[in-house]
Amino acid sequence: MRRAIVHIGTPRTGTTSLQHVLTRLRPALVDAGVLYPDLTPSSAAVPHLSHQYLGEALDGRRPRRDREELLQDLAAQLRKTPCDTVVLSYEGLCQAPPSLGIPRRLAALFAGQGFQMEAVMTVKPQAAYLNSLYTWRIQFLREGRTFPAFAAAWLGSPRLDLDRMAAPWRAACGGRCAVIPVRDRHDPRPLLERLLAEVGLLDRAAPLLTTADAGLTENRSPGPVAIEALRRLHRGGARAALGARSRAASRFVEAAARARGFDATTFQGVSAGLHAQAAARWAESNAGLAMAAWGACWEYRVADAAPAPVNDISIMAADPGVEAAVAALLQDACGHFAIGLWPGWVAGAGSLADRAASLAATTVQRGRTLLGGFVSPRSHNWRGQPPERPDPGQGNRRPTVFPHPGPLPEGEGEGTG
Repeated sequence: MRRAIVHIGTPRTGTTSLQHVLTRLRPALVDAGVLYPDLTPSSAAVPHLSHQYLGEALDGRRPRRDREELLQDLAAQLRKTPCDTVVLSYEGLCQAPPSLGIPRRLAALFAGQGFQMEAVMTVKPQAAYLNSLYTWRIQFLREGRTFPAFAAAWLGSPRLDLDRMAAPWRAACGGRCAVIPVRDRHDPRPLLERLLAEVGLLDRAAPLLTTADAGLTENRSPGPVAIEALRRLHRGGARAALGARSRAASRFVEAAARARGFDATTFQGVSAGLHAQAAARWAESNAGLAMAAWGACWEYRVADAAPAPVNDISIMAADPGVEAAVAALLQDACGHFAIGLWPGWVAGAGSLADRAASLAATTVQRGRTLLGGFVSPRSHNWRGQPPERPDPGQGNRRPTVFPHPGPLPEGEGEGTG
């Protein structure tokens, strides 16, 4: 049978860079016998680098008509293609609830067209994922907590249970589920090259790749000054004022921080203590994933990033120079997008809400441990997200919103990462 390779995630593991390369090479890959199909529903304004539309349709975030349209489109492309290999890639597939049966459904669709499905999963340690997830949420103005409060709330999330996420794909693929660490102790090659080699496509893709492809990095993480400015924008009500322009605003702040020379390094919130805590919390899951994939322990293949000092401004002693830098970015952003912030939120990094959220998360985590790791459906939603809690003190206040200064350049208002 022909092959259907489904890259299921995990998020924040170089997935966008992979999808960028696959999209750019789509016509040339067909000549090499590899189909990376464009699956865009008629309801979508623009195509997506990944197969996010299909993933959202399968897990219920898009209308049923989109799901049927996309499945029919995929089946039609499989019937027509002369390629012996098809590749799908969407990092959110691994996080869909097992009850939806998405792996089985895709396996059946592929089998009906003469393709045998296999999965591939890119992974990194949970502490590193927490750092990446925090910066991603900050970039979309979805997060106002300090990193320690955020990490305490998310440490027990099912999103960090790698073996649980891989299990339904292993079952649907008959055990054919490759796992590739972002950093491999035994293979120094770039992730893209290792991934293609793992699935047996490097020989076909190598002649098409440029030297820039190997080191391509999309969604580069912001630095600590930009992160703190964006965190305060969220706490000041900027997300409500900006709406669909939230990501455009964060890009503006990140670019302004670089232009002013503020952020020489990326944000690092993970302390040695948190790293050890996350490793202990998910050791059993990681061991199960590693044994199923490699027949070896997690540490045999997965290498941690080099230790870096914590540079989270929100928990550091106040520094007049840093405060001035953050204030300058906030002023630039508010002026450029013509918005105002709730009074009192621009200054001050910590809050009683962060401390309360951290205490509550710790209490819940200890309770789960006593109950044998049970995850309450009220503590995390079906996508593994802790519930959002409003910041105290905001009450019914509304931010001052000024008229929009005019249309933004095309693409600045997208809501995906």
